[in-house]
Amino acid sequence: MQIVDFNPGIEPSGLFWTSRVPAGAIRGVNPGAGDAVLQATNVAVFDFHDGVNAIFGGGPPPVPAVVSFEVRWFGVDERVNLKNRAAGFAGEFVYNQAQMEWSGTSGGFHYQSAPLSTSFSLFAELGQERNGTFFPH
Repeated sequence: MQIVDFNPGIEPSGLFWTSRVPAGAIRGVNPGAGDAVLQATNVAVFDFHDGVNAIFGGGPPPVPAVVSFEVRWFGVDERVNLKNRAAGFAGEFVYNQAQMEWSGTSGGFHYQSAPLSTSFSLFAELGQERNGTFFPH
């Protein structure tokens, strides 16, 4: 049973579960080596209780919450280059590994993942893409 759903909400444009990261949150980026770090502390979000309520509403009103996290990508398992002129999309990606650590606080409750050093991913990806006006024609 899901008891929390931390996310920034849905924008009037329809963009969902996406927000800007604070300045300096991304560092050590080296796409060719598959390395990057994303770290943020006390990012304001909402706790919607569960995914259905986050998307469709109708459940309890969201509660202000904060989350902190660190994600580290590293290594190169496979390189993938994609280009789709019809869709106006191109990208170079590295399939690799990632380790994560996360915590969140909402309504007097605190949630904490295992330490970064003990986590692992089944799949991770780091890359650069170009689309829209940045797509090379």
